[in-house]
Amino acid sequence: MVLDFHTHFYTSAYLDEIEKGGYQAVLVRDTDGNRLLKLDGDYSLIAPAHFDADRVIEHMDRHGVDRQLLTFSIPGLHVEEPDAGRRLARVVNEALAATVAHYPDRLSALAVLPLHDPAASAAELSRSMTELNLRGGLLFSNINGKSPGDSEFHELYAVASTLDVPLFLHPTSPPSIKPFMQYRLTPIAGFPFDTTLAAVQMVLSGTMAAFPELKIVLGNLGGTVPFLAGRIDQGYIAYPEASEKLDRPPSAYLRNMYFESAGMPSGGALRLAIDFAGVDRIMFGSDFPQQIADVDLGLRIIEEQGLDEADRQRIVGLNAAGLLKI
Repeated sequence: MVLDFHTHFYTSAYLDEIEKGGYQAVLVRDTDGNRLLKLDGDYSLIAPAHFDADRVIEHMDRHGVDRQLLTFSIPGLHVEEPDAGRRLARVVNEALAATVAHYPDRLSALAVLPLHDPAASAAELSRSMTELNLRGGLLFSNINGKSPGDSEFHELYAVASTLDVPLFLHPTSPPSIKPFMQYRLTPIAGFPFDTTLAAVQMVLSGTMAAFPELKIVLGNLGGTVPFLAGRIDQGYIAYPEASEKLDRPPSAYLRNMYFESAGMPSGGALRLAIDFAGVDRIMFGSDFPQQIADVDLGLRIIEEQGLDEADRQRIVGLNAAGLLKI
């Protein structure tokens, strides 16, 4: 089974609402008439598969994907005014649930959360699991500049731990956006750097120690986490500020996270992540239908690792299916 853990689906309900105007996120048209969803120096080119489930299924059939996990995408709903974000979360999650119900054997989805309001996020996660049959929630590498390791999000993590559902930590624009404004550096470099920072903050803040059952999935193979793990542990030994909330090295907590492979088309990067976290913690993702997505390349890189068939099956689908209880 091939299960694509990292894909994006905005829903027509959301896109139509944003196009009306009056929100922080804006929809504009380029010179060719394509819709662009823009905020903070970056944008997403809206493809039909961002809102049309039939197009999603067509793509899955063409590329041999058995099941796809639909998630919202940047800029998230925490960028909106509080009332608007809470209202849009309900609208989007109900639209995601309806989409999944139309293709129950092919699609699953994660709930989008109004992360600017952690209490409302906890409630919406619970509602989405118990009433809408969604499979977890979407977190971001920063929430309007706040670290996901901040204690104000602990209520959300307590609910996720109790429900035993994953939170997918997706990258977003770093708070200091200026250095990334040229050359599309925000998705190229800003996203993996911000993911790395968020993961380390969640560990050093004591959040992962406080919630040992919390299941965090890091996008893009965790950014640079597998590469920097040794240095992070060195910091834990050298600097009191990096060890005061932990009783073991940071890498022990980082290895307890999950790593999905979207946007990292390198056999060396995948092998480093496997060696760091173990084959049971790695999952295939493509980032479809974002511009950077390449499903066939992502699957081919997994094939080229020389894994035995059982381990290959874990990475391309079984690990994700177990995590999502599918």
